[in-house]
Amino acid sequence: MTSKEKIITYLTFKEISQRKFSLKTGLSEGILRAGKHLGVDKMKVIKTHYPDLNMDWVIFGVGDMILENVNESEIEYESLSSKNEKLIRTFIFKCVKEYLDSENLEVRKISRESSGENEQIHPNIY
Repeated sequence: MTSKEKIITYLTFKEISQRKFSLKTGLSEGILRAGKHLGVDKMKVIKTHYPDLNMDWVIFGVGDMILENVNESEIEYESLSSKNEKLIRTFIFKCVKEYLDSENLEVRKISRESSGENEQIHPNIY
């Protein structure tokens, strides 16, 4: 496995999209698709943003993929970002649902009103 494939494996394991990876690191989205290896400068950027990623594993295949002794506050950003995204999605979903429910009630009210009018005009049809 190349170092790029290992980074993709890490991102998959952590449920981080390549787009989020690109936005967070400032590296282009295609960086993990083109070529076999990353330069030292790019590896430093990745290590800065993903401190729990074991660079010995990425470069040499030695050790575990995830470092166990990393301060949680250093990697909490990604988790908070995902939690915030979920909260925002939930909030938007609730707002849309409330709006649609209120519209549905309005449609039912209009429907009942119009069906009542129809009953008065054509009592034998309904």
